[in-house]
Amino acid sequence: MGIAPPRLSVIEGGGRPRAFRQALEFASLGAGLTFIAVLLGRLPAWLHNLGAFQSLFALAFVFYGLALLRLERYAAIPHAALGVFAVALSTRIALLPAAPSLSGDIYRYVWEGRVVAHGGNPYRQSPLDPALAPLRDREIFPRLNHRELATIYPPLAVGGFALLARVAPSAGAFKLWVVLHDLALVMVLLAWAARRGQSPVTVLAYAWNPLVLVEYAGSGHNDPTALLWMALAFLWLDSRPIASAIALAAGALVKLAPLVALPFLLRRWPWRARLACLALQAAGLGWFWTETRGPSSGRSAYWGAWRNNELLFHYFEGMTGSYATARSLALALLVATIGYAWWRDRAPERATRLAVRSGTLLSPVVHPWYLGWELFFEPLAPSWPWLLLSLTAILNYGVLATPAAGRDFHLPLPWRWLEYGGPLALALLLAAARAARRSAPAGT
Repeated sequence: MGIAPPRLSVIEGGGRPRAFRQALEFASLGAGLTFIAVLLGRLPAWLHNLGAFQSLFALAFVFYGLALLRLERYAAIPHAALGVFAVALSTRIALLPAAPSLSGDIYRYVWEGRVVAHGGNPYRQSPLDPALAPLRDREIFPRLNHRELATIYPPLAVGGFALLARVAPSAGAFKLWVVLHDLALVMVLLAWAARRGQSPVTVLAYAWNPLVLVEYAGSGHNDPTALLWMALAFLWLDSRPIASAIALAAGALVKLAPLVALPFLLRRWPWRARLACLALQAAGLGWFWTETRGPSSGRSAYWGAWRNNELLFHYFEGMTGSYATARSLALALLVATIGYAWWRDRAPERATRLAVRSGTLLSPVVHPWYLGWELFFEPLAPSWPWLLLSLTAILNYGVLATPAAGRDFHLPLPWRWLEYGGPLALALLLAAARAARRSAPAGT
């Protein structure tokens, strides 16, 4: 009778200490990112302490970048979704105390909400309208941007502002409103990753991104209130197409950006869903277009003259000699890109990602928080050049020192070449490396 060999328990159990080390490393990076968020949240007036703010922002990217480099290592961690969400929650809470100084948009949200709550029409009345004089206080009104212009925001966004203004008309309440939407967005991204069969750790590409944190939880930009609807449109695309269609329509009535997904989702929806989406958008956006015409229209001013942090558009305008012609050229190139992606019958999320990237690069206005629309797609497959752009985009506020122009600062063209050129150089290097691997003889 043979004797059974003893079990090598030390070897067989070797995976458990390794998994523990991976989980500990993952938690440490999340804790480091949260600690930096706490420091940022305690830093007074980011714009007036720009060097300290940008240094902490860059340090946050170190923790974020290390986590991205180790995504495959963390994929097998038990309850990874909980860890991703816990860090997303803690970092956003840490940034809630930060006063919005880099941008005054949140004060405009509060103002528009107050105007509606008091029976006014923000589409026809600018903050300088004498009829709104009773609403001018010492906290919100002095911080308003473009006081000569009526609102730029679509109707569902203004409706949200009005709803919140009736409950708590303060910048802090509006920041909390944005953060709650952003956290809900992270939860939807986790559900979407599970449906695609991806590890939940991929979602940290959006959920932990420092630019997302400072622009939404820190400055209170309302993009997550539209991004959430677009995320639901993708999540429900196959299982609940009518709900998906309504969600995309809702997103476009908060911000216009989700419209780039429409051609690709229309192809996948059944006819009832198509009709629901198109009917809602026609009614809502038709009304919006009618209400935002005239010399004091924020939408007209944005479309007809605004520029900030542009690069390609700078050269389009130089070539054509006209802002309007350059705008038409950029729009034509975007439509061509969308048409190409539609003709190639790409997956809707991949096609929309391409459209968003093209729109970002072609636009005359590229505020840092606009990059959240591209970062939304990073969990699909992180792109190092675009992630690097989400780091260099912070130069839009100044270069390590508060600019004399304050919020009216526009980054000079040589610095914009650094902002965009670094990611472009990285993209070229990665493309060359891929080409070299494909051309290398087999077995080398």
